[in-house]
Amino acid sequence: MIGERILNYKIESVLGEGGVGKVYLATHAQLGRKVAVKALNPALVNEPRVRERFRNEAATLSSLQHVNIITLYDYFENENGLFLILEYAEGKSLDEYIQRNSGPIPEQKAIFFFNQILDGLAYAHQKGVIHRDIKPSNLIITNDADVKILDFGIAKILKEGRNNLTKTGTQLGTVLYMSPEQVKGQPVDLRTDIYSLGLTLFEMLTGKSPYHDRDYTEFEVYEKILNEPLPAAKFVYPAVSDRMQAVINKATAKNPTDRFQSCEEFRNALNFNTLHTQAGFHTTQSDITLTQTGTNNQVSDKFSRIPEKKRDSFTLLYAVLALVLLVSVWVIYSEISRMSRNNSSLNDSSQEENNRDDNNDQSDEDFFEEDSNENTEDENREKTPEEIELDSLLQDKSKIQGFIDLLEKERRQELLSGLLVDGQFESADLGEYIIRITVANRRTDARFDGIIVLITYSDKSGKELKVVEKELEILDAGKSITFRERQDISADASFDVKLKTADPIDLEVPPTLDSLKSEMETILEKITELKDVMKVDEEEL
Repeated sequence: MIGERILNYKIESVLGEGGVGKVYLATHAQLGRKVAVKALNPALVNEPRVRERFRNEAATLSSLQHVNIITLYDYFENENGLFLILEYAEGKSLDEYIQRNSGPIPEQKAIFFFNQILDGLAYAHQKGVIHRDIKPSNLIITNDADVKILDFGIAKILKEGRNNLTKTGTQLGTVLYMSPEQVKGQPVDLRTDIYSLGLTLFEMLTGKSPYHDRDYTEFEVYEKILNEPLPAAKFVYPAVSDRMQAVINKATAKNPTDRFQSCEEFRNALNFNTLHTQAGFHTTQSDITLTQTGTNNQVSDKFSRIPEKKRDSFTLLYAVLALVLLVSVWVIYSEISRMSRNNSSLNDSSQEENNRDDNNDQSDEDFFEEDSNENTEDENREKTPEEIELDSLLQDKSKIQGFIDLLEKERRQELLSGLLVDGQFESADLGEYIIRITVANRRTDARFDGIIVLITYSDKSGKELKVVEKELEILDAGKSITFRERQDISADASFDVKLKTADPIDLEVPPTLDSLKSEMETILEKITELKDVMKVDEEEL
Protein backbone atom coordinates (compact mmCIF):
# COMPACT_ATOMS: atom_id res chain seq x y z
CA MET A 1 0.00 0.00 0.00
CA ILE A 2 3.02 2.29 0.11
CA GLY A 3 2.29 5.33 -2.08
CA GLU A 4 -1.49 4.76 -2.10
CA ARG A 5 -4.05 7.24 -0.75
CA ILE A 6 -6.62 6.62 1.95
CA LEU A 7 -8.99 9.61 1.95
CA ASN A 8 -6.59 12.61 1.90
CA TYR A 9 -3.70 10.68 3.43
CA LYS A 10 -0.76 9.30 1.47
CA ILE A 11 0.71 6.05 2.83
CA GLU A 12 4.46 6.47 3.40
CA SER A 13 5.76 3.49 5.36
CA VAL A 14 4.90 0.55 7.60
CA LEU A 15 4.97 1.27 11.32
CA GLY A 16 4.10 -2.21 12.53
CA GLU A 17 2.30 -5.45 11.84
CA GLY A 18 0.36 -7.93 13.94
CA GLY A 19 -2.53 -10.36 13.93
CA VAL A 20 -5.04 -7.50 13.75
CA GLY A 21 -3.46 -6.03 10.64
CA LYS A 22 -0.85 -3.48 9.57
CA VAL A 23 -0.24 0.06 10.77
CA TYR A 24 1.08 2.61 8.27
CA LEU A 25 2.51 6.09 8.64
CA ALA A 26 0.65 8.52 6.39
CA THR A 27 0.64 12.27 5.74
CA HIS A 28 -2.31 14.54 5.00
CA ALA A 29 -1.93 15.85 1.44
CA GLN A 30 -2.84 19.48 2.27
CA LEU A 31 -2.18 19.90 5.99
CA GLY A 32 0.99 17.83 6.21
CA ARG A 33 -0.24 16.25 9.42
CA LYS A 34 1.14 12.79 10.11
CA VAL A 35 -1.31 10.07 11.11
CA ALA A 36 -1.29 6.33 11.72
CA VAL A 37 -3.51 4.30 9.40
CA LYS A 38 -4.51 0.91 10.74
CA ALA A 39 -5.57 -1.45 7.97
CA LEU A 40 -7.47 -4.31 9.58
CA ASN A 41 -6.90 -7.92 8.65
CA PRO A 42 -8.76 -8.76 5.40
CA ALA A 43 -10.28 -11.80 7.13
CA LEU A 44 -12.46 -9.37 9.10
CA VAL A 45 -13.89 -7.71 6.02
CA ASN A 46 -15.88 -10.61 4.63
CA GLU A 47 -18.71 -10.87 7.18
CA PRO A 48 -21.44 -8.18 7.22
CA ARG A 49 -21.94 -8.59 10.99
CA VAL A 50 -18.30 -7.75 11.64
CA ARG A 51 -18.40 -4.70 9.38
CA GLU A 52 -21.55 -3.40 11.09
CA ARG A 53 -20.11 -4.04 14.53
CA PHE A 54 -16.94 -2.25 13.52
CA ARG A 55 -18.81 0.82 12.30
CA ASN A 56 -20.73 1.10 15.56
CA GLU A 57 -17.65 0.65 17.73
CA ALA A 58 -15.63 3.11 15.63
CA ALA A 59 -18.33 5.70 16.26
CA THR A 60 -18.06 5.08 19.99
CA LEU A 61 -14.27 5.29 19.99
CA SER A 62 -14.28 8.57 18.08
CA SER A 63 -16.02 10.14 21.09
CA LEU A 64 -13.01 9.47 23.34
CA GLN A 65 -11.06 12.72 23.48
CA HIS A 66 -8.33 12.55 26.12
CA VAL A 67 -4.68 13.51 26.17
CA ASN A 68 -3.67 9.98 27.21
CA ILE A 69 -5.77 8.15 24.60
CA ILE A 70 -4.84 7.90 20.93
CA THR A 71 -7.55 9.83 19.08
CA LEU A 72 -9.56 8.17 16.34
CA TYR A 73 -9.84 10.80 13.58
CA ASP A 74 -11.78 8.90 10.96
CA TYR A 75 -13.05 5.56 9.71
CA PHE A 76 -12.99 4.42 6.10
CA GLU A 77 -13.92 1.28 4.22
CA ASN A 78 -13.63 0.19 0.61
CA GLU A 79 -13.32 -3.02 -1.35
CA ASN A 80 -9.78 -3.49 0.01
CA GLY A 81 -10.64 -3.41 3.68
CA LEU A 82 -11.46 -1.42 6.80
CA PHE A 83 -9.24 1.47 7.87
CA LEU A 84 -8.84 3.54 11.02
CA ILE A 85 -7.24 6.99 10.76
CA LEU A 86 -5.53 7.54 14.11
CA GLU A 87 -3.44 10.12 15.90
CA TYR A 88 0.27 9.44 15.35
CA ALA A 89 2.30 9.46 18.58
CA GLU A 90 6.03 9.29 17.94
CA GLY A 91 7.74 7.14 20.53
CA LYS A 92 8.06 3.54 21.69
CA SER A 93 5.56 1.01 22.97
CA LEU A 94 5.97 0.34 26.68
CA ASP A 95 7.25 -3.20 26.14
CA GLU A 96 9.87 -1.92 23.69
CA TYR A 97 10.75 0.92 26.09
CA ILE A 98 11.35 -1.60 28.90
CA GLN A 99 13.35 -4.00 26.74
CA ARG A 100 15.53 -1.47 24.92
CA ASN A 101 15.72 1.61 27.12
CA SER A 102 15.19 1.04 30.78
CA GLY A 103 14.77 -2.51 32.02
CA PRO A 104 12.95 -2.23 35.36
CA ILE A 105 11.60 1.31 35.63
CA PRO A 106 12.40 3.11 38.93
CA GLU A 107 9.32 3.40 41.11
CA GLN A 108 8.89 7.17 40.98
CA LYS A 109 9.23 7.19 37.20
CA ALA A 110 6.86 4.22 36.89
CA ILE A 111 4.32 6.07 39.06
CA PHE A 112 4.66 9.13 36.80
CA PHE A 113 3.87 7.05 33.71
CA PHE A 114 1.20 4.97 35.43
CA ASN A 115 -0.76 7.99 36.64
CA GLN A 116 -1.22 8.98 33.00
CA ILE A 117 -2.47 5.51 32.12
CA LEU A 118 -4.96 5.64 35.00
CA ASP A 119 -6.13 9.11 33.92
CA GLY A 120 -6.90 7.88 30.41
CA LEU A 121 -8.63 4.70 31.56
CA ALA A 122 -10.66 6.50 34.25
CA TYR A 123 -11.97 8.87 31.56
CA ALA A 124 -12.89 5.95 29.28
CA HIS A 125 -14.59 4.04 32.10
CA GLN A 126 -16.68 7.11 32.91
CA LYS A 127 -17.78 7.07 29.27
CA GLY A 128 -18.78 3.40 29.65
CA VAL A 129 -15.91 2.09 27.48
CA ILE A 130 -13.79 -0.86 28.67
CA HIS A 131 -10.46 -1.50 26.95
CA ARG A 132 -10.32 -5.32 27.46
CA ASP A 133 -6.77 -5.62 26.13
CA ILE A 134 -4.49 -3.54 28.36
CA LYS A 135 -0.87 -4.65 27.98
CA PRO A 136 2.52 -2.93 27.49
CA SER A 137 2.37 -3.22 23.69
CA ASN A 138 -0.85 -1.16 23.70
CA LEU A 139 0.77 1.71 25.60
CA ILE A 140 3.03 4.27 23.88
CA ILE A 141 5.72 6.28 25.69
CA THR A 142 6.12 9.35 23.50
CA ASN A 143 9.32 11.31 22.98
CA ASP A 144 7.84 13.93 25.33
CA ALA A 145 7.39 11.33 28.11
CA ASP A 146 3.63 11.26 27.68
CA VAL A 147 1.69 7.98 27.72
CA LYS A 148 -0.89 7.17 25.04
CA ILE A 149 -3.30 4.21 25.19
CA LEU A 150 -3.86 2.34 21.93
CA ASP A 151 -6.57 0.09 20.51
CA PHE A 152 -9.50 1.08 22.72
CA GLY A 153 -12.33 -1.36 22.13
CA ILE A 154 -10.48 -3.25 19.38
CA ALA A 155 -10.67 -6.49 21.43
CA LYS A 156 -14.45 -6.17 21.51
CA ILE A 157 -14.65 -5.23 17.82
CA LEU A 158 -12.62 -8.27 16.82
CA LYS A 159 -14.55 -10.71 18.98
CA GLU A 160 -16.90 -11.88 16.25
CA GLY A 161 -14.13 -12.23 13.68
CA ARG A 162 -11.54 -13.98 15.80
CA ASN A 163 -12.10 -17.44 14.30
CA ASN A 164 -10.94 -16.16 10.93
CA LEU A 165 -7.67 -14.74 12.22
CA THR A 166 -4.37 -16.58 12.07
CA LYS A 167 -3.75 -17.90 15.57
CA THR A 168 -0.01 -18.41 15.43
CA GLY A 169 1.76 -15.64 17.30
CA THR A 170 -1.32 -13.45 17.72
CA GLN A 171 -2.83 -14.53 21.03
CA LEU A 172 -0.21 -15.39 23.62
CA GLY A 173 0.79 -11.77 24.26
CA THR A 174 -2.82 -10.99 25.10
CA VAL A 175 -3.28 -14.20 27.09
CA LEU A 176 -0.54 -13.16 29.54
CA TYR A 177 -2.59 -10.14 30.61
CA MET A 178 -6.07 -11.70 30.66
CA SER A 179 -8.12 -11.57 33.84
CA PRO A 180 -9.57 -14.78 35.36
CA GLU A 181 -13.06 -13.80 34.21
CA GLN A 182 -11.78 -13.32 30.66
CA VAL A 183 -10.17 -16.77 30.75
CA LYS A 184 -13.50 -18.26 31.82
CA GLY A 185 -15.38 -16.37 29.12
CA GLN A 186 -17.51 -14.58 31.70
CA PRO A 187 -18.93 -11.05 31.32
CA VAL A 188 -16.34 -8.39 32.09
CA ASP A 189 -16.47 -4.87 33.49
CA LEU A 190 -13.90 -2.18 34.23
CA ARG A 191 -12.26 -4.42 36.86
CA THR A 192 -10.85 -6.62 34.10
CA ASP A 193 -8.87 -3.53 33.00
CA ILE A 194 -7.76 -3.10 36.64
CA TYR A 195 -6.37 -6.66 36.63
CA SER A 196 -4.46 -6.09 33.39
CA LEU A 197 -3.15 -2.81 34.78
CA GLY A 198 -1.77 -4.69 37.79
CA LEU A 199 0.15 -7.05 35.48
CA THR A 200 1.41 -4.07 33.48
CA LEU A 201 2.66 -2.40 36.67
CA PHE A 202 4.39 -5.68 37.57
CA GLU A 203 6.26 -5.61 34.25
CA MET A 204 7.14 -1.92 34.56
CA LEU A 205 8.73 -2.44 37.99
CA THR A 206 10.49 -5.74 37.26
CA GLY A 207 11.26 -5.47 33.55
CA LYS A 208 9.60 -8.85 32.94
CA SER A 209 6.14 -10.34 32.66
CA PRO A 210 4.98 -12.56 35.56
CA TYR A 211 5.41 -15.68 33.40
CA HIS A 212 8.87 -14.96 31.99
CA ASP A 213 10.72 -18.05 33.26
CA ARG A 214 10.10 -20.24 30.25
CA ASP A 215 7.89 -20.66 27.21
CA TYR A 216 4.52 -21.58 28.67
CA THR A 217 1.73 -22.89 26.49
CA GLU A 218 -1.54 -20.98 26.49
CA PHE A 219 -3.11 -23.76 28.57
CA GLU A 220 -0.38 -23.48 31.21
CA VAL A 221 -0.87 -19.71 31.40
CA TYR A 222 -4.64 -20.16 31.74
CA GLU A 223 -4.11 -22.59 34.63
CA LYS A 224 -1.81 -20.15 36.39
CA ILE A 225 -4.19 -17.24 35.94
CA LEU A 226 -7.07 -19.22 37.44
CA ASN A 227 -5.35 -21.29 40.12
CA GLU A 228 -1.99 -19.85 41.15
CA PRO A 229 -1.12 -16.61 42.92
CA LEU A 230 0.87 -14.14 40.87
CA PRO A 231 4.65 -14.51 41.46
CA ALA A 232 5.94 -11.87 43.87
CA ALA A 233 7.45 -8.93 41.99
CA LYS A 234 10.16 -8.71 44.68
CA PHE A 235 11.37 -12.21 43.76
CA VAL A 236 11.83 -11.11 40.15
CA TYR A 237 13.40 -7.74 41.00
CA PRO A 238 14.29 -7.25 44.71
CA ALA A 239 14.18 -3.44 44.51
CA VAL A 240 10.37 -3.51 44.30
CA SER A 241 9.08 -2.07 47.58
CA ASP A 242 6.62 -3.83 49.87
CA ARG A 243 4.23 -0.99 49.30
CA MET A 244 4.21 -1.44 45.52
CA GLN A 245 3.93 -5.20 45.96
CA ALA A 246 0.76 -4.61 47.99
CA VAL A 247 -0.65 -2.44 45.19
CA ILE A 248 0.04 -5.17 42.61
CA ASN A 249 -1.51 -7.84 44.86
CA LYS A 250 -4.68 -5.80 45.27
CA ALA A 251 -5.02 -5.05 41.55
CA THR A 252 -4.50 -8.68 40.48
CA ALA A 253 -6.79 -10.41 42.97
CA LYS A 254 -8.53 -13.43 41.44
CA ASN A 255 -11.96 -12.23 42.58
CA PRO A 256 -12.97 -8.89 40.97
CA THR A 257 -14.60 -7.75 44.23
CA ASP A 258 -11.20 -7.95 45.94
CA ARG A 259 -9.51 -5.61 43.44
CA PHE A 260 -9.53 -1.84 43.24
CA GLN A 261 -13.03 -0.98 42.15
CA SER A 262 -12.01 1.98 40.02
CA CYS A 263 -8.98 3.72 38.54
CA GLU A 264 -9.42 6.39 41.21
CA GLU A 265 -8.93 3.81 43.98
CA PHE A 266 -5.92 2.45 42.13
CA ARG A 267 -4.43 5.94 41.81
CA ASN A 268 -4.97 6.76 45.49
CA ALA A 269 -3.13 3.61 46.56
CA LEU A 270 -0.37 4.16 44.01
CA ASN A 271 0.30 7.71 45.18
CA PHE A 272 -0.28 7.04 48.89
CA ASN A 273 -2.59 10.04 49.21
CA THR A 274 -5.58 8.11 50.56
CA LEU A 275 -4.47 4.60 51.45
CA HIS A 276 -7.42 2.27 51.72
CA THR A 277 -7.75 0.00 54.69
CA GLN A 278 -9.51 -2.61 52.58
CA ALA A 279 -6.34 -2.83 50.44
CA GLY A 280 -4.32 -3.71 53.52
CA PHE A 281 -2.65 -0.29 53.72
CA HIS A 282 -2.25 2.02 56.73
CA THR A 283 -3.76 5.46 56.61
CA THR A 284 -0.63 7.59 56.87
CA GLN A 285 2.82 7.70 55.36
CA SER A 286 4.46 7.50 58.81
CA ASP A 287 2.51 4.37 59.72
CA ILE A 288 3.68 2.63 56.54
CA THR A 289 7.30 3.57 57.20
CA LEU A 290 7.03 2.25 60.73
CA THR A 291 5.49 -1.02 59.56
CA GLN A 292 8.11 -1.54 56.88
CA THR A 293 11.21 -0.67 58.90
CA GLY A 294 10.09 -2.11 62.22
CA THR A 295 13.53 -1.81 63.87
CA ASN A 296 14.28 -2.93 67.42
CA ASN A 297 15.09 0.67 68.36
CA GLN A 298 11.60 1.77 67.34
CA VAL A 299 10.02 -1.06 69.34
CA SER A 300 12.13 -0.21 72.39
CA ASP A 301 11.29 3.45 72.02
CA LYS A 302 7.57 2.67 71.87
CA PHE A 303 7.87 0.46 74.97
CA SER A 304 9.78 3.15 76.88
CA ARG A 305 6.90 5.55 76.39
CA ILE A 306 4.51 3.24 78.31
CA PRO A 307 3.80 4.55 81.88
CA GLU A 308 5.83 2.92 84.68
CA LYS A 309 2.82 1.25 86.36
CA LYS A 310 1.86 -0.43 83.10
CA ARG A 311 5.45 -1.62 82.58
CA ASP A 312 5.37 -3.22 86.07
CA SER A 313 2.11 -4.96 85.17
CA PHE A 314 3.67 -6.27 81.97
CA THR A 315 6.69 -7.59 83.90
CA LEU A 316 4.48 -9.49 86.38
CA LEU A 317 2.39 -10.90 83.54
CA TYR A 318 5.51 -12.16 81.72
CA ALA A 319 6.74 -13.87 84.90
CA VAL A 320 3.44 -15.71 85.40
CA LEU A 321 3.39 -16.83 81.77
CA ALA A 322 6.96 -18.13 82.02
CA LEU A 323 6.08 -20.19 85.15
CA VAL A 324 3.03 -21.70 83.44
CA LEU A 325 5.15 -22.60 80.42
CA LEU A 326 7.76 -24.40 82.57
CA VAL A 327 5.12 -26.44 84.41
CA SER A 328 3.48 -27.42 81.11
CA VAL A 329 6.77 -28.59 79.64
CA TRP A 330 7.52 -30.75 82.76
CA VAL A 331 4.05 -32.40 82.62
CA ILE A 332 4.38 -33.17 78.91
CA TYR A 333 7.89 -34.62 79.38
CA SER A 334 6.70 -36.91 82.20
CA GLU A 335 3.80 -38.22 80.13
CA ILE A 336 6.05 -38.94 77.14
CA SER A 337 8.49 -40.89 79.36
CA ARG A 338 5.69 -43.01 80.82
CA MET A 339 4.31 -43.85 77.38
CA SER A 340 7.79 -44.74 76.17
CA ARG A 341 8.25 -47.28 78.98
CA ASN A 342 4.87 -48.88 78.26
CA ASN A 343 5.63 -49.15 74.56
CA SER A 344 8.97 -50.79 75.31
CA SER A 345 7.39 -53.58 77.34
CA LEU A 346 4.71 -54.15 74.72
CA ASN A 347 7.33 -54.43 72.00
CA ASP A 348 9.27 -57.07 73.95
CA SER A 349 6.18 -59.21 74.46
CA SER A 350 5.09 -59.04 70.84
CA GLN A 351 8.50 -59.68 69.25
CA GLU A 352 8.23 -63.47 69.54
CA GLU A 353 4.77 -63.48 67.95
CA ASN A 354 6.00 -61.33 65.07
CA ASN A 355 8.85 -63.79 64.44
CA ARG A 356 6.37 -66.65 64.15
CA ASP A 357 4.26 -64.62 61.71
CA ASP A 358 7.33 -63.87 59.61
CA ASN A 359 8.08 -67.58 59.25
CA ASN A 360 4.50 -68.30 58.17
CA ASP A 361 4.57 -65.47 55.63
CA GLN A 362 7.81 -66.65 54.05
CA SER A 363 6.11 -69.30 51.95
CA ASP A 364 3.68 -66.71 50.56
CA GLU A 365 6.59 -64.45 49.64
CA ASP A 366 8.28 -67.32 47.81
CA PHE A 367 5.06 -67.96 45.89
CA PHE A 368 4.88 -64.39 44.56
CA GLU A 369 8.61 -63.85 44.14
CA GLU A 370 8.73 -64.84 40.47
CA ASP A 371 5.82 -62.55 39.47
CA SER A 372 7.30 -59.68 41.47
CA ASN A 373 10.62 -60.02 39.69
CA GLU A 374 8.89 -59.80 36.33
CA ASN A 375 7.07 -56.60 37.34
CA THR A 376 10.31 -55.09 38.62
CA GLU A 377 12.00 -55.80 35.31
CA ASP A 378 9.18 -53.99 33.45
CA GLU A 379 9.39 -51.01 35.80
CA ASN A 380 13.17 -50.78 35.53
CA ARG A 381 13.18 -50.96 31.74
CA GLU A 382 14.24 -47.62 30.32
CA LYS A 383 11.51 -46.03 28.23
CA THR A 384 12.17 -45.03 24.65
CA PRO A 385 12.03 -41.32 23.68
CA GLU A 386 8.77 -42.02 21.85
CA GLU A 387 7.20 -43.58 24.97
CA ILE A 388 8.30 -40.63 27.10
CA GLU A 389 6.86 -38.15 24.61
CA LEU A 390 3.63 -40.14 24.36
CA ASP A 391 3.23 -40.20 28.15
CA SER A 392 3.71 -36.43 28.24
CA LEU A 393 1.20 -35.86 25.44
CA LEU A 394 -1.40 -38.06 27.11
CA GLN A 395 -1.00 -36.15 30.37
CA ASP A 396 -1.41 -32.85 28.53
CA LYS A 397 -4.45 -34.23 26.72
CA SER A 398 -6.09 -35.24 30.01
CA LYS A 399 -5.40 -31.88 31.69
CA ILE A 400 -6.53 -29.78 28.75
CA GLN A 401 -9.69 -31.86 28.26
CA GLY A 402 -10.54 -31.41 31.93
CA PHE A 403 -10.06 -27.66 31.57
CA ILE A 404 -12.18 -27.56 28.40
CA ASP A 405 -14.98 -29.51 30.16
CA LEU A 406 -14.91 -27.07 33.08
CA LEU A 407 -15.02 -23.97 30.87
CA GLU A 408 -17.76 -25.44 28.66
CA LYS A 409 -19.86 -26.23 31.74
CA GLU A 410 -19.46 -22.69 33.07
CA ARG A 411 -20.15 -21.20 29.64
CA ARG A 412 -23.30 -23.33 29.29
CA GLN A 413 -24.58 -22.16 32.68
CA GLU A 414 -23.85 -18.55 31.77
CA LEU A 415 -25.73 -18.82 28.46
CA LEU A 416 -28.69 -20.61 30.06
CA SER A 417 -29.00 -17.78 32.58
CA GLY A 418 -30.05 -15.58 29.66
CA LEU A 419 -33.02 -17.76 28.75
CA LEU A 420 -36.02 -16.48 30.72
CA VAL A 421 -39.41 -18.19 31.14
CA ASP A 422 -42.51 -16.44 32.45
CA GLY A 423 -46.17 -17.51 32.80
CA GLN A 424 -49.19 -15.23 33.24
CA PHE A 425 -52.76 -16.33 34.10
CA GLU A 426 -55.29 -15.15 31.50
CA SER A 427 -58.66 -16.74 32.23
CA ALA A 428 -60.61 -19.80 33.32
CA ASP A 429 -63.74 -19.36 31.21
CA LEU A 430 -65.93 -22.17 29.96
CA GLY A 431 -63.93 -24.81 31.76
CA GLU A 432 -60.63 -23.83 30.12
CA TYR A 433 -57.72 -22.75 32.28
CA ILE A 434 -55.61 -20.48 30.05
CA ILE A 435 -52.12 -19.19 30.76
CA ARG A 436 -49.83 -17.13 28.53
CA ILE A 437 -46.20 -18.26 28.49
CA THR A 438 -43.25 -16.26 27.20
CA VAL A 439 -39.76 -17.65 26.62
CA ALA A 440 -37.21 -14.88 25.94
CA ASN A 441 -33.60 -15.20 24.80
CA ARG A 442 -31.77 -12.25 26.35
CA ARG A 443 -28.43 -13.34 24.95
CA THR A 444 -26.96 -11.77 21.82
CA ASP A 445 -24.27 -14.46 21.60
CA ALA A 446 -26.36 -17.65 21.63
CA ARG A 447 -29.30 -19.49 20.07
CA PHE A 448 -31.22 -22.21 21.88
CA ASP A 449 -32.45 -25.55 20.59
CA GLY A 450 -34.28 -28.38 22.35
CA ILE A 451 -36.21 -26.00 24.63
CA ILE A 452 -38.68 -27.82 26.88
CA VAL A 453 -40.95 -25.83 29.22
CA LEU A 454 -42.43 -27.61 32.23
CA ILE A 455 -45.91 -26.53 33.42
CA THR A 456 -47.16 -27.91 36.73
CA TYR A 457 -50.78 -27.44 37.90
CA SER A 458 -51.75 -27.82 41.60
CA ASP A 459 -54.93 -27.55 43.66
CA LYS A 460 -55.49 -25.30 46.69
CA SER A 461 -53.75 -27.71 49.04
CA GLY A 462 -50.70 -27.87 46.81
CA LYS A 463 -51.44 -31.33 45.49
CA GLU A 464 -50.16 -31.85 41.97
CA LEU A 465 -52.97 -32.13 39.42
CA LYS A 466 -51.19 -32.27 36.10
CA VAL A 467 -47.75 -31.82 34.52
CA VAL A 468 -47.38 -30.68 30.90
CA GLU A 469 -44.20 -30.47 28.82
CA LYS A 470 -44.00 -28.14 25.80
CA GLU A 471 -41.17 -28.43 23.30
CA LEU A 472 -40.39 -25.23 21.39
CA GLU A 473 -38.63 -24.42 18.14
CA ILE A 474 -35.13 -22.93 17.89
CA LEU A 475 -34.97 -19.52 19.56
CA ASP A 476 -32.59 -17.03 17.92
CA ALA A 477 -30.44 -14.47 19.75
CA GLY A 478 -32.46 -11.57 21.18
CA LYS A 479 -35.81 -13.15 20.22
CA SER A 480 -38.78 -14.43 22.24
CA ILE A 481 -41.67 -16.89 21.82
CA THR A 482 -45.12 -16.40 23.35
CA PHE A 483 -47.83 -19.06 23.35
CA ARG A 484 -51.00 -19.95 25.24
CA GLU A 485 -51.53 -23.21 27.11
CA ARG A 486 -55.12 -24.39 27.63
CA GLN A 487 -56.08 -27.17 30.05
CA ASP A 488 -59.30 -28.56 31.51
CA ILE A 489 -58.36 -27.58 35.06
CA SER A 490 -60.40 -26.16 37.96
CA ALA A 491 -60.51 -22.37 37.99
CA ASP A 492 -59.11 -22.19 41.53
CA ALA A 493 -55.95 -24.14 40.57
CA SER A 494 -52.46 -22.65 40.61
CA PHE A 495 -49.60 -23.22 38.21
CA ASP A 496 -45.81 -23.08 38.01
CA VAL A 497 -43.83 -22.59 34.80
CA LYS A 498 -40.12 -23.29 34.50
CA LEU A 499 -37.47 -24.30 32.00
CA LYS A 500 -36.82 -28.03 32.00
CA THR A 501 -33.99 -28.15 29.48
CA ALA A 502 -32.41 -26.28 26.56
CA ASP A 503 -29.32 -26.69 24.40
CA PRO A 504 -27.39 -23.44 23.89
CA ILE A 505 -25.69 -22.91 20.53
CA ASP A 506 -22.73 -20.62 21.26
CA LEU A 507 -22.33 -17.93 18.59
CA GLU A 508 -19.26 -16.33 20.18
CA VAL A 509 -17.10 -19.07 21.68
CA PRO A 510 -14.74 -17.45 24.24
CA PRO A 511 -11.15 -17.10 22.95
CA THR A 512 -9.89 -19.32 25.78
CA LEU A 513 -12.03 -22.26 24.66
CA ASP A 514 -11.18 -21.56 21.06
CA SER A 515 -7.42 -21.69 21.63
CA LEU A 516 -7.60 -24.68 23.99
CA LYS A 517 -9.53 -26.70 21.42
CA SER A 518 -6.94 -25.74 18.82
CA GLU A 519 -4.19 -26.88 21.19
CA MET A 520 -6.08 -30.14 21.78
CA GLU A 521 -6.26 -30.76 18.02
CA THR A 522 -2.49 -30.31 17.76
CA ILE A 523 -1.90 -32.77 20.61
CA LEU A 524 -4.24 -35.36 19.08
CA GLU A 525 -2.39 -35.08 15.77
CA LYS A 526 0.95 -35.66 17.53
CA ILE A 527 -0.47 -38.65 19.42
CA THR A 528 -1.72 -40.17 16.15
CA GLU A 529 1.70 -39.70 14.55
CA LEU A 530 3.44 -41.37 17.51
CA LYS A 531 0.97 -44.25 17.48
CA ASP A 532 1.78 -44.87 13.84
CA VAL A 533 5.51 -44.88 14.60
CA MET A 534 5.19 -47.08 17.69
CA LYS A 535 2.44 -49.32 16.25
CA VAL A 536 0.37 -48.77 19.40
CA ASP A 537 -3.26 -49.94 19.36
CA GLU A 538 -5.97 -47.54 20.48
CA GLU A 539 -6.96 -49.97 23.26
CA GLU A 540 -3.49 -49.73 24.80
CA LEU A 541 -3.94 -45.98 25.29
